Amino acid sequence: MGEGRFNSLCKERTTMNNSNGVYRGSSAQESSQASESASFRKTKTKRSKLIRVRRLPFHGERGSAVVEMALVMPIMLMMLTGIFSFSVALYQKLQLAEAISNAARVMAAERGDTDPCATTASAIYAAAPNLSKSNLTLTFTLGGTNTSGTITGGTAYGGTKGTAPSCTAAGNGGVAAMQSGWPVQVQAIYPCTLSIYAFQTSSCSLGSLNSEVAQ
Repeated sequence: MGEGRFNSLCKERTTMNNSNGVYRGSSAQESSQASESASFRKTKTKRSKLIRVRRLPFHGERGSAVVEMALVMPIMLMMLTGIFSFSVALYQKLQLAEAISNAARVMAAERGDTDPCATTASAIYAAAPNLSKSNLTLTFTLGGTNTSGTITGGTAYGGTKGTAPSCTAAGNGGVAAMQSGWPVQVQAIYPCTLSIYAFQTSSCSLGSLNSEVAQ
């Protein structure tokens, strides 16, 4: 074999070896890239799931706020409904006291009326429109002795819940007509309730009493 032919065969083998080496190198590189791509996809998927979890309403600061609100809200509602219930009872008490104060002055000036008790009861109902008539217990005391605002020994009228007292006997021309200088006393009792949410926690009774001297 000639020298030229031998050199040609050596070049061809070298070229083939180099070509195979390049191919093997390319295959290994592609395999490495595929592995890196799979690893990147897995990492990206994990990050995506983590982002979704962080966006949930019960995660992180938002989640803490929801939990805190769930714990605090019942206590706040309990306080608010309790304050509201107490405020209603206080308003009823003030309205009742004002109505009784006005009624005592009315009765003191009704000595010439045929039924001063009925007239006084009407004045109470007019002065306290937000109080239920059926729940009011009115008691009027005429005559007797007034000791520090408390009348003893007089004649009491009424005392029945939801019923307006009548005292024609103490009216003008009655059997025991009211006399000038007599002490007159007007008393009222009204029920109330204190509740939290829709639950009644306590029953209470509002009372008011006022005394005047018949004119």
